[in-house]
Amino acid sequence: MNLTVREQRLALITLVVVLLGLGYVLGESRYGAWRGHRQERAVLQRRRTAAEQLLERGGDLEQRLQQLRETLPVYPRGMDVTAQLLRRLQQVADEHDFLLLRREPEPERVIGDLFELAISCTWEGELSALVHFLYALQAQGAIVDVRQLTVAPVQGSPGRLRGTVTVDFAYSREGEP
Repeated sequence: MNLTVREQRLALITLVVVLLGLGYVLGESRYGAWRGHRQERAVLQRRRTAAEQLLERGGDLEQRLQQLRETLPVYPRGMDVTAQLLRRLQQVADEHDFLLLRREPEPERVIGDLFELAISCTWEGELSALVHFLYALQAQGAIVDVRQLTVAPVQGSPGRLRGTVTVDFAYSREGEP
């Protein structure tokens, strides 16, 4: 059986089209997987670079952490510090003419070797009193943190605000590692 030149060309073109189609079908899924691996590798490389930078700064971070730990108040093991922290919060509010209507302490939480006590308060006051109160809390450093704050105007009293605030107090205990 002899094929003409035209038939040979058509057979060659058909073979090329079939091979290209087969290559596309088989290679498409592998190409997608290859792109996914390439992107994942780039993400892992960025993470590795960030981790290496943190390790290089490890001594500095450890020193700063130690300084923060030294500023934390230390209370005896088993002592209930709730009343003392409530008094401290009320004292800061009184210094800035900030009215705390209700104070509700949450149970003490243990976070590693640190302890945390959150106090949720309902408050009312002027904007300037709120700003001074929040500034006084933040000025205490890592010991006190304002976790949540809501503010709304008081109806019928222009310039007065009310809302809620959740204040976290951090401390350590004697005898804890």
